[in-house]
Amino acid sequence: MNPKKDEKKLLHRALDGEMTKSETRKFERKIQTDAGARQEFEQLKKVVKDTEKLTLPVPPDFTRKVMDETRKRMPGK
Repeated sequence: MNPKKDEKKLLHRALDGEMTKSETRKFERKIQTDAGARQEFEQLKKVVKDTEKLTLPVPPDFTRKVMDETRKRMPGK
């Protein structure tokens, strides 16, 4: 196991709100005792929040084109 990789996965699960109770306790202990981890988490929370505010213009037929292209690329079609 790679501890750093596991910490990153846990951090992303925290951002996505997908942690188990056990993971939540482990994560809370980590950010309480590790200033670097806490800072990284706070920065990523801000990025997620700011990203959710972004809006992009989408052409009216965007969904149809994506679905058509997806169907073309599906195996057996």
